[in-house]
Amino acid sequence: MSNGQSIQELLEEFSAVKHYGLHSVLGQARARGAEFDLERSIRVESAGVFPLRLLVSFEHEAFHQAFSPDVFLPCAWMNMPQESLDRLKTFFAKAWRIHFGWEQGVRGWIGKMYIELRPRQIASHDPTTGVRFEPGQLLFLGYKWPLNGQGSGVVSKYKILAHLPAKESLERWKQSLGTISHGSEPDAVSRLVERLSKRDVPNSQLLLLEVSDEGSRRVSHDINLYDLEQSVESIHDELVALTSMWSPSSVQQAWSAYLRSIADERLGHLASGIDRNGSIFWTLYYGAIRVVTRED
Repeated sequence: MSNGQSIQELLEEFSAVKHYGLHSVLGQARARGAEFDLERSIRVESAGVFPLRLLVSFEHEAFHQAFSPDVFLPCAWMNMPQESLDRLKTFFAKAWRIHFGWEQGVRGWIGKMYIELRPRQIASHDPTTGVRFEPGQLLFLGYKWPLNGQGSGVVSKYKILAHLPAKESLERWKQSLGTISHGSEPDAVSRLVERLSKRDVPNSQLLLLEVSDEGSRRVSHDINLYDLEQSVESIHDELVALTSMWSPSSVQQAWSAYLRSIADERLGHLASGIDRNGSIFWTLYYGAIRVVTRED
């Protein structure tokens, strides 16, 4: 939600998925007084700019408050393929948090569900690093599928690459982008990392993830920047420069215009990589908020 947008306005903006679970999930959570988080994102690729992307997230207890006894009801609302649902049920008991996503892309509307596992920690005696998450572990197990039911589901795995002080994590992220034949101009990526590094927050640990899809060449790297307390506006020019080598001018202009429309939003995650068709993409997550509901 951007700039004070209400829940009702959000539902109107996403009216195309009214019959694919979004309205039902938010409505039932509100009716049962369950809190949840909302986060928006925008994806840019050579085919265009896609800002209709929303993630709804529940802590384990809040999720069960909202949907028990039928905790898989949202999956039915979202038209989740049976094969994906069967796999989900195998791992569901391990979920620490549960996330639902609705997003519009070049191939239409996609539904998503993520199981977030509780991360293992590494105790550190160094007060400047504090407690860190152990690299190599699976943090998210994701399922995505066409909401119209035309096509099969895909399984995504999110593994921890690093959980390090901000400057170290940003440098590791820059290096990781270079390992996947990334087409963005290296100088543009370096300028982005340099700008972000200037906002280093003492003792902050930034989480870096590697994302891959089963049976696909898709790979990307995602860095969580919320702890830097930056606005989208603070890196607007650097974000636009990232697309200059591989996207048409019309896409660059649309990307820049949307970034200006969310200039005051809190900068969240940045993810970039190669999709399953071999195309470059960047995704910006922003403005995560906690929605506190009350029982009627």
